Amino acid sequence: MTAPDYLTTRQEWRRGWHIVASSHVGIGVGAGLYFYTSSLFVVPASETFGWTRGEISAGAALGLLGSLSAPLIGRLADRYGARIVAGISMVLIGLVFVALSQVSGPYWQFVVLSALFGIVAPGATALTFSRVVTGWFDRAKGQALGFMAAGGSIGALLLTPFIAYMLANYGIEGGYLSLAALAMFLGAPVVLVFMKDRTHDDEPTPQEPIESETDPAPKQRIWATIRSRSFVALAVSVFCTNVPTSGVLTQLEPLLLANGVKNTAPLISLYAIVVLIGRIGIGWLFDRGDARYIAASFTLIAAAGCLMFLSGAPGWMTIAAMIFVGLMQGMEVDAIGYFVAQQFARDTFGLMFGLLLTISLLGTALGIVGFGMLYDATQSYDLALTIAAGVMAIAFISYLAIPGQGMQRPMRTSL
Repeated sequence: MTAPDYLTTRQEWRRGWHIVASSHVGIGVGAGLYFYTSSLFVVPASETFGWTRGEISAGAALGLLGSLSAPLIGRLADRYGARIVAGISMVLIGLVFVALSQVSGPYWQFVVLSALFGIVAPGATALTFSRVVTGWFDRAKGQALGFMAAGGSIGALLLTPFIAYMLANYGIEGGYLSLAALAMFLGAPVVLVFMKDRTHDDEPTPQEPIESETDPAPKQRIWATIRSRSFVALAVSVFCTNVPTSGVLTQLEPLLLANGVKNTAPLISLYAIVVLIGRIGIGWLFDRGDARYIAASFTLIAAAGCLMFLSGAPGWMTIAAMIFVGLMQGMEVDAIGYFVAQQFARDTFGLMFGLLLTISLLGTALGIVGFGMLYDATQSYDLALTIAAGVMAIAFISYLAIPGQGMQRPMRTSL
C-alpha cells in the first residue's frame, strides 16, 4: 500500500520516540530476559532441590507452550490494545517469578509454573511491542523496530550480571524475586504510562486503507489472510530462518571448539553484539530499500555462514561464519513485525504476529533438537550445518515470494 506523504522521518521520531523507548525497556525486562538468564538457575536448582539438569531443562522447555497461546494473546491485543495486554502480562510473569521463588522442592511445582510462564509470556514480548511501534512509524518502521528489539540484547547484557550476583548471594529466591521486581516495578509501569496504542483520533500514519462495509466478516477475512500467499511465504520464511539460527546459537561454543577456537568466551560475547547490530542495522536497511530483497540477501549470507562452520575451517572463517549467522538472528524479530505491518490489515496484526511467532518457535525447537540429535548420530556438526544451509536457501526463496503489493515504500525523506 503506497503511503501518502504525511510525516517525515524526523517527524515520526519526534512524535513516537517515547513509544520506542518504552517498548525497548519493556522487551528488555520482559519475558525475554528469563530466556537469556534461565541457564543461570540450572546449577543452583540442581544443588538446592536435587533435580537433574535434564529435569530442569525439560521443565524450562515447557516455556515453549507460549507458542500455543501467542495467537490468542495477539488477538486480545488487537481487540483491547497492546499496551493493556503487555502491562498485564508484565504483572503476570512477575507473579509467576514470585511463585517460582517459593518452590519448596517438589518437581511438579516447577513444571506447572514453567508451563504457566510459557502461557502468559508472549504478552511481554515483541508480539505486543511491535504492534504499538508499527502503529506510530511508517518511513522509519524498520529502524524503530530495530531499536525496540535491541532492548532484549541490551537488557541481557546489562542485567545478566545482576541476576548472577543475586543468585550467588541470595540463592534461587533472590534470583527469581529480582526478575519479578524488574517485570512488575520497572517494565509494567513504563509500559502502562509511556506506551500508547495509536487510535483513529491520533495523527494519521499511513497504514492500510479503511475497510468498507462490504468486507467479509472478520472470521472469513482472517481465514482468507491465513491462506494468502503473503502469510504462507512469511510462515515458511520465519520457520526456515529459526531452524538454523537456533541450532547454531545453542551449539555455538562446541562449534567454536570443534574448529580449534580455544578462548570462546570473547567470541560468544561478540556474537551477542553482532545480533544487536543486526537488529538495528537491518531494520535501518528495511526503511531504505525493498525489504524482501534485503531479508533474502541476509538468508544467503547466513547459509554461507553455516557452510563456513564445517569441520576443518580456519579460525578466521569460523569467526566470519559466526558473524554471518548472528546478523541473520538479529533480523528475525525485525522481519516479522515489519512484514506483518506491511502485508496485513492493522486489526489483525496481533493475531498474524502471534501465529508467525508460534511457527518461528516450532522452528526454534526443531533446530535445537535437530542439531543435538544429528551430532549424537554422526559425532560431527557437518550434516546439521549442511542441512541448515539448505533450509536457509528455502527461506531465501520464500522471502522473495512475498507479494510486492503493499511493499512500496514512500520516497525517502532526509532528516
